[in-house]
Amino acid sequence: MEILNFMTGGFGVNTLIVPLEDNKVVVVDPGGDIPTISQFMASRELEPVAIVCTHGHFDHIIGMQDLLDACGSLPVAIHPGDSCYLGPDANTCREAHGFDLGMLGLPQLTEAMAHMPSPTCLLEEGDTLAKIPGIPCPEAAGQWRVLHTPGHSQGSICLYHQQEGHLICGDTLFYGGYGRADLFNSNQAKLIASLRRLMQELPKETLIYPGHGEVRVPLGESL
Repeated sequence: MEILNFMTGGFGVNTLIVPLEDNKVVVVDPGGDIPTISQFMASRELEPVAIVCTHGHFDHIIGMQDLLDACGSLPVAIHPGDSCYLGPDANTCREAHGFDLGMLGLPQLTEAMAHMPSPTCLLEEGDTLAKIPGIPCPEAAGQWRVLHTPGHSQGSICLYHQQEGHLICGDTLFYGGYGRADLFNSNQAKLIASLRRLMQELPKETLIYPGHGEVRVPLGESL
């Protein structure tokens, strides 16, 4: 299995194209540069069938509407703990994004992030991507299991494929570090517990695909 990685947006988000079967793929964390990604998928005759968010921070979802405009209606999946970053309640979205954007000196983006598409699927601990409504290859999607790893945000998740030995870990874990815990709805103690869980439960040779930085590093060498 080849997971394709594009570094997108001003914060260098790793937007991943994850193969399921045949030409069907899932796009994880659409962080921008959607024309490039869309053209690449078209050139490979890849068909996106869903968008999955490892968490709701603005840099990981800012390209979502452009991706939907380019590819048509796709289900959007996120953990319920981060559903506050999406959906029609603009006031809730402004609160969720506004704190982080203000601290990062980007308050001008707050209004734009207040009008995000609604999630169509809420993924929780133990679910698989086969839960996503209408996904055309449930057997392949069912190999990707959701691990709820709160801390960087309340609804941060990892996606684990045991057979292939892949872990898509968002901003929970990086090569040589881990996500910050001073943002809206983050918690340092929960983040440390999530990191400990990953290190204890998963094989050390598992290849990680973080939300930023180097990918395909063995879990045992990441920290």
